[in-house]
Amino acid sequence: MERKIRILVAENDPAFARMLDDSLKESGGLYGVEKVSCGQDCLPRLQEKNFDILLLDHDLPDGKGLTWLQRFNNLGIGIPTIFVTAKGDSRLAVEAMKEGVFDYINRSAECAKAFPFVVHRAIEGHSLMLEKVRLQKELIETKNFLESVIEKAGDAISVFDLGGKILSWNEAAERIYGFRKEEVLGKGFPAVLYPDDPQSREEEERFADQCLARVKQGEAVSNVEVRRKTKDGREIIVRMTLSPLKDSEGKIIGASRICRDITHLKKAEERLIQAERLSSLGELSAGVAHEIRNPLAGIKINTQVLSRKKDLTDTDRRILESTQEGIEKIQKIVDGMLHFARPKPAHFQEEDINEVIEKSLSVLQAKLRKGNISLKFEKGEGLRRVRIDVHQIQQVLLNLLLNAIQAMEKGGTLTIRTFPEKEGGVGGRIQDTGVGIPPANLKKIFDPFFTTKSEGTGLGLSISLKILDNHRASLDVESEEGKGSAFTLHFPGGETLGI
Repeated sequence: MERKIRILVAENDPAFARMLDDSLKESGGLYGVEKVSCGQDCLPRLQEKNFDILLLDHDLPDGKGLTWLQRFNNLGIGIPTIFVTAKGDSRLAVEAMKEGVFDYINRSAECAKAFPFVVHRAIEGHSLMLEKVRLQKELIETKNFLESVIEKAGDAISVFDLGGKILSWNEAAERIYGFRKEEVLGKGFPAVLYPDDPQSREEEERFADQCLARVKQGEAVSNVEVRRKTKDGREIIVRMTLSPLKDSEGKIIGASRICRDITHLKKAEERLIQAERLSSLGELSAGVAHEIRNPLAGIKINTQVLSRKKDLTDTDRRILESTQEGIEKIQKIVDGMLHFARPKPAHFQEEDINEVIEKSLSVLQAKLRKGNISLKFEKGEGLRRVRIDVHQIQQVLLNLLLNAIQAMEKGGTLTIRTFPEKEGGVGGRIQDTGVGIPPANLKKIFDPFFTTKSEGTGLGLSISLKILDNHRASLDVESEEGKGSAFTLHFPGGETLGI
């Protein structure tokens, strides 16, 4: 059996109320009607029973119908309402609609006859409104959820229009690139990254145009590795995916860019490759060094015997001295090869890295003064102790410090800074204002026997890298030709200083 539509009639005119009642009866037994004549009687009925619709007179004995409707709404009584007026009044109709009235009728026989139709229209309209509100709420919740996911994502997510202008920029993009949202919105990405570098900006614009051309064709640009400059000047490597964005009609209106910072991953890969290469070269170097060492010792003894002869001419003696110098240089290289291939066992203990650096600097004071180099040592406070072999780490530090001094032939500033790192680690940065390292050489400097110095063996940095690897430490390098270089050491942490 179909449920009756329950109607509450709050009408001051008994005659019109009877007309409404007759009209509903003629439409069949689909309606259950209750009648009241004032707002005061209407309120408890609405609070106690579930009515499907309310017919509300504009003029009730105890107040205006619109005032009572506002009161009902304030009390949270939501019900589809039909307003009754003595005659048509568009101004009153607008005010009523603002309070949620679905329809209004005049107090006439024609309107009473059409009342069943108006009732069904109001009920359907109310149902549609509730569904619309539900869908809007669901849409807002979905939108907020997606925005939260994008905003809190670990990857840098940004949106561009087809002209390359940035439309959105999430928190990870701020963290990875260093630019706040308000600094980038409405700008092109190349101009943001390279505001003072026209050449790099032009190269990035060409790359961006190529990517956008593919996006406009509906193609995604996936997993492209690119180098970027952050706001503070650091170079990072990101893996980028660019995808087309479409509107509801399927038209491409922009692009989304997702970038993941893989700088540490790439450096770890490079260190792994370097370690494997050093291991292989170490084994080869050990064999070569042993093969050279024995005959070299014989040559050295022979030259020493010859040098004791008294009847040597000045020319012969100069040749002999030059030969002995060459033997010493070869001996130095052989010793370096053996040290590289088979370093001495480390003796680890907890050390204060600031003290280790100070001891290393004390050896170089004369070179710093002679080279007209000013020293800045910025000591980090409360650093945790590092577990190291102090002699091996001093060897690394001396090698890095000497390289820095030699890079500043015309004087300059040597800056050393220590600082805390994640998970109790300790970092140390050695920065010079020297000639810098050409980009072509930057990846070669850790290769054994690579050197640009006439007197160098090319083993210093490779030995340092191997020592640090045995300490589970790492070394990063940054350099700009003509401006200087910076080497950063990363040590795992030990016990806290002072504890």
